[in-house]
Amino acid sequence: MVSFISTRELSKQPGRVMRKANAEGPQVITQNGVPAAYLVPASGNGIESDLDALRRLLMSRALDAAQAEAARTGASELTMDEIDAEIAAARSERKARKQKTKQA
Repeated sequence: MVSFISTRELSKQPGRVMRKANAEGPQVITQNGVPAAYLVPASGNGIESDLDALRRLLMSRALDAAQAEAARTGASELTMDEIDAEIAAARSERKARKQKTKQA
């Protein structure tokens, strides 16, 4: 079960909060009653393994956000030809900007 810990409790009793995380698992750190962070105990598999797992989580969140944005804007419905045209237009625009800066 996940527990909620206030930032005040964390600052006053960090050792107790750490022991609780190690014994019970992840803790939700709240700020003014709103979840602000998660305290997750180390896995015991080493820091690189834990950091890799966190990176995968962050990448998964970014992918979910990108997919939701694509669905919201209709970009997820583009055909491959439309995607290629968008890329070509962006490259052309970037090239024109570079040429303008060189001339200035």
